[in-house]
Amino acid sequence: MAVFFLFLLSLSVGCLTTQFWVPGPDFGRGYFQMNALVVLGLLGLAVAVWFLYPLAPFGTHEDLGSTAMWIAVAAAFVYYGTIWREAWGASHWAAAVALTATAIAFFAAGHALVGSPTPLPHRDLLLTVNLGASALLLGWSLVTMLLGHWYLVVPGLRFRHLVIFCQVLLGTVFLRILAVGLSMGAAATVDPLVEPHPLRILIGLSGHGMFFWFRLLWGLAIPLLLAVMSLSCARRRANQSATGILYVLVMGSLIGEITALYLTLITGVPV
Repeated sequence: MAVFFLFLLSLSVGCLTTQFWVPGPDFGRGYFQMNALVVLGLLGLAVAVWFLYPLAPFGTHEDLGSTAMWIAVAAAFVYYGTIWREAWGASHWAAAVALTATAIAFFAAGHALVGSPTPLPHRDLLLTVNLGASALLLGWSLVTMLLGHWYLVVPGLRFRHLVIFCQVLLGTVFLRILAVGLSMGAAATVDPLVEPHPLRILIGLSGHGMFFWFRLLWGLAIPLLLAVMSLSCARRRANQSATGILYVLVMGSLIGEITALYLTLITGVPV
């Protein structure tokens, strides 16, 4: 359940980072309510996992992590309420508090749950970078897909917003590839005589290596191709095609990042 808990927090963080990029009056209350309900659902599931399973997800930072979780949930409710009243300025403040608190809980849990079964230079820094990049990819892929769907619900919206979201999404894919590359580069510097060797564990075709190559294909290669295609469609105002492509991209990102969290927890190498 540690993978599921981290995944829920990661997706929550990523979704919240997208809420500041679209002016409220442009898309109306319904679009932001949908996003707020997604975040509330994710945080609610995370709290349920936290209570129902003996994870001890925050380790020595239990007070910080638990406080951040409750603040995140409360701020998410406030965010939904401010959207309902169309108080756009207040909604940004509520989203910022929810984002900060959720990020604190997410990184505290990530560093507490990921062990050190293999030697790896700069593990803590690489873990922080990979967790952050993973959250951004998950959140931006899901919300960009929801944004594209909203163009089908409310015709006549300006395509500028969808183009910008697709551009940022493509940037998050490149950032995720860079984060994985940094981890692999650090693993390659480990003495080849060391066992278990972090690089051999990942790239070997037996054991966890199969999951790693699967993760590269579904979580990085396919999302990169689809992000380029969706941006091209958005620029041509083909929102139906872009949204269809984004649906597949979301599935690839979900599969890739869940597999990545599993590998990170098992091997201690952030990928």
